[in-house]
Amino acid sequence: MVQPRMGFGDPRRMRAGLERTKAAVATTVGTLTIDSYTRVGDHAAARAALAEGVPLNGYPIATHSAESTRELLAGVLDAGFPVQVRHGSSRPEAIVRALAAAGLDATEGGPVSYCLPYGRTPLAESVENWARSCELLTTLVPAGRVPHLESFGGCMLGQLCPPGLLVALSLLEGMFFVRHGLRSVSLSYAQQTDPGQDVEAVRALRRLAGEFLPRDVERHVVLYTYMGVFPHTERGATRLLEASARLAVTAGAQRLIVKTAAEAHRIPTVAENVRALETAAAAAALTAPGREPERSADSEVYREARAFVEAVLELGDDPGRALRTAFARGVLDVPYCLHPDNAGRSRSFVAADGRLRWSRTGAMPVAPYAAGRRAPARAPAMTSDGLLAALGGVAGRYDAPHEQPHERPREQPQRRSDGAQAAGAAAPDGAAGPAGPGLGGARATPSAHPVPPPVCDPPVCDPPLCVPVLLRTGADMDLQTPPPLGEHLRSPQLRSAMLVQQEALHAARRFLRGEGFVELLPPLVGPVTDPGGRGAKALDVDYYGQPYKLMTSAILYKQASLKGFPRLFYIAPNVRVEPPETAGTGRHLVEFHQIDVELAGGSRADAQEIAAGLLTHVVEHVWTAVPEVLRELGRDELDFAELRSGKFDSCTHEEAVARLLGQGHPQSPDAEIDWAGEKVLSLEADRPFFINDYPKGSRGFYDREDPERPGVLRNFDLIAHGGFGELVSGSERESGYATIVTRMRESGENPAKYAWYLDLAREGIEPSAGFGMGLQRLVRFLTGLDALWQVSAYPKLPGVIAP
Repeated sequence: MVQPRMGFGDPRRMRAGLERTKAAVATTVGTLTIDSYTRVGDHAAARAALAEGVPLNGYPIATHSAESTRELLAGVLDAGFPVQVRHGSSRPEAIVRALAAAGLDATEGGPVSYCLPYGRTPLAESVENWARSCELLTTLVPAGRVPHLESFGGCMLGQLCPPGLLVALSLLEGMFFVRHGLRSVSLSYAQQTDPGQDVEAVRALRRLAGEFLPRDVERHVVLYTYMGVFPHTERGATRLLEASARLAVTAGAQRLIVKTAAEAHRIPTVAENVRALETAAAAAALTAPGREPERSADSEVYREARAFVEAVLELGDDPGRALRTAFARGVLDVPYCLHPDNAGRSRSFVAADGRLRWSRTGAMPVAPYAAGRRAPARAPAMTSDGLLAALGGVAGRYDAPHEQPHERPREQPQRRSDGAQAAGAAAPDGAAGPAGPGLGGARATPSAHPVPPPVCDPPVCDPPLCVPVLLRTGADMDLQTPPPLGEHLRSPQLRSAMLVQQEALHAARRFLRGEGFVELLPPLVGPVTDPGGRGAKALDVDYYGQPYKLMTSAILYKQASLKGFPRLFYIAPNVRVEPPETAGTGRHLVEFHQIDVELAGGSRADAQEIAAGLLTHVVEHVWTAVPEVLRELGRDELDFAELRSGKFDSCTHEEAVARLLGQGHPQSPDAEIDWAGEKVLSLEADRPFFINDYPKGSRGFYDREDPERPGVLRNFDLIAHGGFGELVSGSERESGYATIVTRMRESGENPAKYAWYLDLAREGIEPSAGFGMGLQRLVRFLTGLDALWQVSAYPKLPGVIAP
């Protein structure tokens, strides 16, 4: 049985999606996925969005009347086509009341799995909320129907959580549901990195459910297609989906939650969801059920999961209280989870055999992986680069063009209770009733793809003192780091760079003022900041009890300022917590400045003209003002001859991608030009050039979509020649309120965070265009130095602690 994730704010579109799901060539379950406002309890915002015609990213079941939802379901919902409400809320009472009032009886979530990964709700509060919601579900569901609840516990954080903990959390949440009155549950597990380990996990979950849940509780296992970084190619995404279907059948899961080939790029359409359902069903139909292991065989995953479950149950008879205590003591500890109630001492890694392993276990009742050694050996710390490689490993493997899959997942040999070895994973379920009210009983199954290549050896990190400073090496990486601050400040090289910076700023201000721009001083903190930036994060600030952000970019304030200043600029300080592996690129700092420019009524061409004029003027002025400084640094006027003549080239993003692919560089056509690709193009050039028309989804919600070419943005980058890469990034801006909200949702942003900005947009924001020119990148380009830290007086490299 296969099921999509699908939700629309408009009841007519939602009904059409359910009808298409029901008509698919597969045994299907319908889904009402709930919108973000409803998930966090902001029903007023959901009502406002509906009233203003703003699209929502799901169905606001608590805002639409029960009668509207019943009309939506009439003639679609029946015994052969159940519909489940899926959300993501740690406060689900209103959702439960609404679904029951509409005649529905099935939902999903859990006190841990819908708390730790998704927000800052205290675990104790989530446990209380879910206890009440379970009891509400059992009392409010219409008579004659069996309320059903699915644990999301097997999907914690989506990836890099070893299966033993996922299985334990799923089962413990199921036990919590039963404690609070549910008699029909499903237990989840998300496909991970190794097919054989996944088979063990699903079978261990079935076996443990039979051992710990009462016999009169209906139960089944639901498998989720891989929840982590998804393949970018349609071929790779389809292969991963088919692998999950084979996994479901081989391991004995009865329901599969699918993903689509569009997963890595955007919210899928109804047609893409239906295609995914039919693809998964076809793959499952061609797969034979796997051989069940001997009853006495205990798989590695089973032993680990049982150790977690038993350790938690020793903390008390009440599963909710025991779960709270377990997390408080670190008995349960999800790796890489930042929730305040998670201990954060555990670490995991992808081992050379492709299986997810523990490198640190803190206070948990399991040992770190020792790879056959008698005792765990201390290994190098996990770097952010290693972490990113692990996160992208599955996507890279399935996107690989020449991979030859083998026929069956490789299962780890299992230890029998008598010490002998047996192939297989776990025993059958044990006594169980039907699979629940229409939500189980089908086939689906494991990957026929080979074990992933080695990602790293067991890493060890001692939080919170471990600072990831081990950087990737290669032609585009520089392991050199700044000397001690006093030595750096005394450096003649830095003094020369600061003289160049001083003249560059003088020239920039003079040029922009001459073009009619007014300089404003930008804000340093605000309730929200620019969400873009290739993995960069914003720093939080406690602003009188309110969570504010240090500015990563003042772009939203530039747009707001157009109301009084139609041509403005900032010399804006920015703080971006860049991924630590970018410290070696020579092109990234945590603290930096931008020359930020915005012009009301401007087009992309207008912004590019200003950017080109600004760069030309600065270069001309610096060569006039301090030529001897530039020559001492090794620069030659010939390096800038083409630029000073006013010659700038241009190409489209599509053309740039084609050039890179033609040279063997694996550039995605749906993403920004990566740093290595940027360098390749930059080294080829003898003058700066613009790259135009980036694809939608590669940049922030504020970059304007071309109305005549949907999916293409009216934006640009200005790339310096000589290997120095991007100097400027800019665009025309979205200005219509409804369009801005839609773009926010499409990019995964919650519009509620941008309340002040959207209030201005309702009043009317001036159409505009603008750009930001990185000051340190400009000075590095002028001086020809190797890295940005060399042109910063107080450099802070990503991942490196510095004063």
